[in-house]
Amino acid sequence: MIELIMVILIIGIISGVLFTILRGPMTQFIQVEQRANLVDVAETALLRMTREIRLAVPNSVRISGTAIEFLRTVDGGRYRRKHDGTNNDVCASDTDKIRLNKNSDCFEVLGSLDNLPGSPATGTNQADCFDQGALCIVIFNTGQSGANAYAGDNIAAVSAISSSNVTFDNSGDVSGFKFPHKSPRQRFQIVDTPVSFLCDTTANTIRRFAEYDISSTQPTNGGAAPLSSAAQDNLLVNMITACSFTYAAGTATRAGLVTLSITVRDDDLGQEVTLLQQAHVDNQP
Repeated sequence: MIELIMVILIIGIISGVLFTILRGPMTQFIQVEQRANLVDVAETALLRMTREIRLAVPNSVRISGTAIEFLRTVDGGRYRRKHDGTNNDVCASDTDKIRLNKNSDCFEVLGSLDNLPGSPATGTNQADCFDQGALCIVIFNTGQSGANAYAGDNIAAVSAISSSNVTFDNSGDVSGFKFPHKSPRQRFQIVDTPVSFLCDTTANTIRRFAEYDISSTQPTNGGAAPLSSAAQDNLLVNMITACSFTYAAGTATRAGLVTLSITVRDDDLGQEVTLLQQAHVDNQP
């Protein structure tokens, strides 16, 4: 009996020592796993944002506080005059160069368009493009006055489109729209929707909005032009306690740079992580 009691005492002492020794590493292992889960949540959100931001029309990224917006490119390429063997004003022969100073015309795509939706939406004026009634074509967007797609300077409705040619048409536009500039490299972008990511640290969320009207004023939750109720609204990530969005406009020697920083916190676990992600965006229109 005495020997049994001694064995139990020794085992108890050894167990207590082992528990004291192992408690720290086990606690750290659990905390590391909890932080890894938070990192995964934050990283997934940042990757989702940067993947879409890289599709932005050149010089269309704009930031207001904790809201970032851009025009999403669904396809694009380089253009040349379409040759159809006739000599009319629209789709004239290849001896007649494309004239972007008209409110409607068409051109052939160098290569092909491979990412178009199954049934592309078309229209006959800029309003159709701005209110999501039609795909938009943007040419030579510098983001400056006179070449700003948000202001309607260089964006037109797509009236017909295939993998090999595009027809734009703003003939129904009351302002008598015409493209003010041609692209030096004959580039164009096809836009399907503006996209916004809005960080709300009060609600602890980042939400993604799409399929809303293009506006000269950046829409934000608390701004002068809030996102319409008809916008596609999706929760991207919750548990957000802080966020920062910045944009360094591109120059002649480098691309634009979007920097995203978000902090994710789990109050129940008392864990918090901050991640930063950067995305280069093309600024050559």
